[in-house]
Amino acid sequence: MGSRIRILRNERNAPSNSIRRPSLPLTKEDVMTKIRTTHFINLGSANQIIAIDPSSKTVTCEPGVTMEELVDALLPYNLVPAVIPEFKWLTVGGVLAGAGLESSSFRYGQFGDLLIEATYILSNGQIITCSSTNNSDLFHGALGACGTFGLLIRATLTSLIHYDYVDTIVFSDYTAIITGERIDKLTLPKTAKIQTFSKAWDPWYYQHIKAVHSKSNLTMIIEYVPLKDYLFRYDRGAFWMGRYAINPLQDRFQCYPRYIRNLLNLFPFGGYNILSRTLFAPIFTTSSLYKRFHASSTPTIAATFLIQDIYIPKSKANEFLSFVPSGRFLMEDGGILQPIWLCPIRSTLTSQKFSPHFRENGRNDDESFINFGLWTHQPNWQVGSCGARHATKALEEETMRLGGRKMLYSLSYYSR
Repeated sequence: MGSRIRILRNERNAPSNSIRRPSLPLTKEDVMTKIRTTHFINLGSANQIIAIDPSSKTVTCEPGVTMEELVDALLPYNLVPAVIPEFKWLTVGGVLAGAGLESSSFRYGQFGDLLIEATYILSNGQIITCSSTNNSDLFHGALGACGTFGLLIRATLTSLIHYDYVDTIVFSDYTAIITGERIDKLTLPKTAKIQTFSKAWDPWYYQHIKAVHSKSNLTMIIEYVPLKDYLFRYDRGAFWMGRYAINPLQDRFQCYPRYIRNLLNLFPFGGYNILSRTLFAPIFTTSSLYKRFHASSTPTIAATFLIQDIYIPKSKANEFLSFVPSGRFLMEDGGILQPIWLCPIRSTLTSQKFSPHFRENGRNDDESFINFGLWTHQPNWQVGSCGARHATKALEEETMRLGGRKMLYSLSYYSR
């Protein structure tokens, strides 16, 4: 009988990687065997920055360090990881075990591609340090494997000083392409207006993009944003999923004329406005929204939301993009999926077989992926309905047909 690890975290009541209670009663002998073969590891919060080396531009930390803590620790050294997923409370261990990308991924790939060295505890209690040249099968295989190969206890990541960004938001009637370049404060024009996204009254980023587009006839608009505000620009409102929380009666409003809906938007929790987003700012951060989201049962989530990150080869992206906004798969009269987040990402040939940007040998060496962020709710997707499930399955079929992959954090209906 193999050994097992039971994880004890101070901040988790029921950690997902703990041992579940068996369905059948255990005999006394079974209990004693279980005790002898179970390793109890108390991780605590596991959120320490262990070391920062400015000369080699590396940082070593524990898995519970959040993206915000990582950025705050590195900024005094004028360093930031080349890829920082956009939500502040994502942890290093969670992103390495799953997947994470952002607008610098077109050049640097996923967050996991920054990993230089990692230390894991295996299920037999053995502690293994691995890298691309030492225990490389574990080093690459654990990325995106959702913690199945071992428990991460330490990670060393590379950081950079300068880099560029590019991502895209597809709205129903136009597309916004956003590019960014890191500059020094000293080079700012004297008349530059600083746009922030971290204050309670600041606009949510996607709403700001919509407002700027509607007020300007220019094809190019230049704005100056503090680096940390840019890195976590989608944290408030969770991209655009917060709109369903800020307007909980949205489904009922759909049958109202537009002028009535616009009037209702003037009131707190009538919709998105400066009063509602300021008064209720704490509950519209991604961490708060996710806590409430995960408090729902899986059947409820499956019936009411489509939440998917899908990676499509660049050569097939136009075909997938023409399929998604059409709404043909939504099973909704007049249904439309928008906005859509597009983020180009460099693929990898290393053996990260569970990572969505893994490219098998023999494919086009220059092939990269486009990540499609597809997150929506439709008015008729209610508990007991099948619309969201049908839409997810249709997306999975189209993804497989085009040779794409998807992040495995989301609901999946694959048969194999």
